[in-house]
Parts: sequence; structure tokens; C-alpha cells
Amino acid sequence: MISDSSTLSDLYQRIWKKIEKAVVSRHEAWHLVTVGTVRDHEPEMRTLVLRGASAERGIIWMHTDLRSPKCRDIEKSPTGSLLFYDPIDRWQLRLKGTFSLDTKSDFSETAWRKTTASARRCYQGPVAPGTPSDTMATNLPPENVEPSFGRENFSRLLFTVSKMDWLFLRAEGHQRAQWELLSGKVQSTWLNP
Repeated sequence: MISDSSTLSDLYQRIWKKIEKAVVSRHEAWHLVTVGTVRDHEPEMRTLVLRGASAERGIIWMHTDLRSPKCRDIEKSPTGSLLFYDPIDRWQLRLKGTFSLDTKSDFSETAWRKTTASARRCYQGPVAPGTPSDTMATNLPPENVEPSFGRENFSRLLFTVSKMDWLFLRAEGHQRAQWELLSGKVQSTWLNP
């Protein structure tokens, strides 16, 4: 519960700590994030695994296959959204911001080196994600694939937050707040739910 004496600054810090905790624990509800992009003026949503966050820089990242249609979406229109929901805490967090692809930086290379062999298989599939198939398919590579194969398909998907909208669902009355991240400064306000 968020008390009336809670400050927006305290709540902002709690939200980032919850995101950072979800990065390292797959058991946290926010470990899986709904990612929204735009394709041909239509919303596209999918679930990705949260891989990193920097409250200081206002950036959250996931990993993606560069052959995925979402990468073309981002190249055409980098504006998008993230959605987190925790059914235990009953917290919803909607983020608006800008996506970018990080394919060649040292950070991206380090992220690739840290992936497990089973995670790498997602980037080693013989065809691009979303490619039509005549049968149900897993798009997994052969068992004996070279461990470095697939690096050319791997990218960090960075999301720079411009707006955060938090909603706490509760029987005693919902609570809501919003933060705008502008040029390194955070502006905040309570909102009516």
C-alpha cells in the first residue's frame, strides 16, 4: 500500500528498484514485459524478457533477433511503449518512449557472451521470426551448431523512457501517478485514477 505521506520521489525510486529486481529474478512479475511498437499505423504487442535497466539514464533493455519484424517497425517509427503488471502487488506501469537497436557496441557484445547456449538458439534459427511455415515449427537450429553462430542476428533492444504512468489497483480506491523524464530532469504529479 502506498500511504498518503509517500512522496512521488520515493515512489519513483521504488518503481525503478522493482524493475531492477525483475532484471535479475525470473520469478518477478515484471521480468516479462509487454513491448508495443507500430506497424503500418497498427499497434503490435509482444512479450519479451527484461534484461537490464538504468534508472540513472532512464533506459530499459531487452534482447531481440534483428530479423524480427519489430526491428523494421522500430527503424520506421522508434516511438513505442512498455507495459508491466504485477498481479500480486496489483501495480501496473505503462511507459512511453523511444526504441533503438544496439547491435555492435561493447555492451551488446558482452550481452551476447553472457547468453546461455539455450538462449542463443533463439538467434540461430534458420529463418527470420514470423516467417510463414507450412507446419508448426520451432525455428531451432541443429543441435551441433557453432556456439558463435547467430551473433549477427542478436541485438540489445534499448528503450529510453520519456513518460511513466503508475497505477495501483485496490478496493479502497486506486492510486495513480505520472513522471515525465525531460533532459535529465524528472517532473511528477499525482493523477486521478
